[in-house]
Amino acid sequence: MIDKKLSYKIGEKLKETRKKYKVSAKKIGEVLGYSQSHISGIENGTKVIPNNKFITNYLKFITNSNFSEMNFYINEINEIANGEIEIATYVDENTSLLDAFTYDFESDSSQINSLKYEKRNGESERKYFDFPINDLKFHLTDAENPKYFNKIKLSTNDRDHINKYIEDYIVLKYQIYLDQLNDLYSKNKINETSYNQEYYQIDRILKSIKGDNYGIL
Repeated sequence: MIDKKLSYKIGEKLKETRKKYKVSAKKIGEVLGYSQSHISGIENGTKVIPNNKFITNYLKFITNSNFSEMNFYINEINEIANGEIEIATYVDENTSLLDAFTYDFESDSSQINSLKYEKRNGESERKYFDFPINDLKFHLTDAENPKYFNKIKLSTNDRDHINKYIEDYIVLKYQIYLDQLNDLYSKNKINETSYNQEYYQIDRILKSIKGDNYGIL
C-alpha cells in the first residue's frame, strides 16, 4: 500500500487531471469497481490509494487510452513520488516498459522455461525445461525439430520470414514509442532523468532483438 502522505499528494493530482478531462468521480468509480465516495476519498486524502495499478487504470480511463497523454501524467506522478513508487509507462494497452523490462531478460527464466498444462484428472501442473520453451525466437531458429502452425509444417524459409516479420513489428512498435518519448521531452513534459530511463529500456529491448544488426537510435 502507498504511504498515506504520498497517497494524498497523488490523489490531488488525479483529481486535478480528472476534472481537466471532465470525468465524474461516479463514472470512474463504476469503471474501476469503487463507489463514488471511495474515489472522492482517495482524491481528498481520507482513503489511501490501494496500489500502483489503481493509478494506471485511473489514468488509462480518463485519457481514453491515449498513451502519450497517459505517460505524461504518469511521469508527473513519478516526479511527485520522488522514488517512493515507480509507475510504469506504456507503449500500448498491454505493454508496459517498466513492468516488462525493468529486470534482466534472463532473470525471468522461470516463465520462459516452464510450461503449464492440464492433466487428465483436471489438475494443473507446471513443468520446467532447460531451454526457453515459451520463446518464439527459440522455436523459429531451432533447426533440430520440425515446427508447425495449425498442423501445417513450416519450412526453414517460412520460419525465417516469420522471425523477420515479428522482429520488424517489435522494432516498429518501440520506434513509435521512442517518437512519443522524444515529443514529450522536446515539450518539457518529462524531465531528463525520466527520459534517460525510458530511452535506456528501449535501447536494451532493440539490442536484444536485433543484436549486431541494431544500430544507434
